[in-house]
Amino acid sequence: MTRTLSPFVLLALILAGCGDNGGQVTVQGYAEGDFVTVAATAGGRLTARPVNRGDVVKAGDALFALDATAATASRDQAAASLAQAQADLADSLKGSRPTEVAAIDAQIAEARSALDLARIELARTQRLTATQVASRQGLDKAQATVEQAQARLEALEAQRDTATLGARDDRILAARAAVAAASATLADAEWQLAERQVTAPVAGIVSETIRDPGEVVAAGAPVLTLLPDDGTKIRFFLPETLLPKVAPGDTVRLACDGCPGDLAARVTYVAPKEEFTPPTVYTVTNRETFVYLVEARQSAGATRLRPGQPLDVTIGAP
Repeated sequence: MTRTLSPFVLLALILAGCGDNGGQVTVQGYAEGDFVTVAATAGGRLTARPVNRGDVVKAGDALFALDATAATASRDQAAASLAQAQADLADSLKGSRPTEVAAIDAQIAEARSALDLARIELARTQRLTATQVASRQGLDKAQATVEQAQARLEALEAQRDTATLGARDDRILAARAAVAAASATLADAEWQLAERQVTAPVAGIVSETIRDPGEVVAAGAPVLTLLPDDGTKIRFFLPETLLPKVAPGDTVRLACDGCPGDLAARVTYVAPKEEFTPPTVYTVTNRETFVYLVEARQSAGATRLRPGQPLDVTIGAP
């Protein structure tokens, strides 16, 4: 936040003196603004600034925008990468395609038929061998054919079981990690894109515009300043003899030319350490005078003062 200080106000601060009326003391003070400087987190060309000095804005209102061409492309690329990673994960989880499983089923059916035929041939050969019509060698061959057919069927059934499963656990873990990384990249790209549109962090008034559309601004460089609705405080100085009359939380009365008659503020700060009378009000008689800074703020909804506005501040008021 930046602060404004009007030298002519300080000049009136001490020289105007104090008035004491039944325990109440009136001193000179002034209003000061706590301005909010608004900048973008990234640099780029300023493409829009729909607000001007004096405009009233609400929190969240658009203040300015930077060129978003590159940021939009990065966001789109990140979204495509996430879609690819999600597709790879889904493919790892679901196993082989239905057409591949169907082809294995056809081979299994063929292997079962071959096994049935081999068993029939083995039974016939066993009967012929018992009557000594077939040789022992023929029986051994028939038995081997059955065993081969059985082994092929078991191998195909195992292949089908594997095909209906997903990928290996380590591959699935890698696919999940890729999805998580792509999601994080997309989130960052979306944030970077959103940062090209800068909105008001608080409600207030546009105090100053620093950059105009078409200019290139650096990251963190101020584009405009806002005076928040609650960004004005009252400052005044007291000599040590008057310090007992104020404490944080006390109410002080305010008066100024053209102001309503019921202005008040609550003391928020009393300097713990004295300081010399500000240099702008030095005179031969007061150059070594010590004073204490006191700050106060108005309540929400009160008539707002303008930074630099001179005030009469009455302390010790009921």
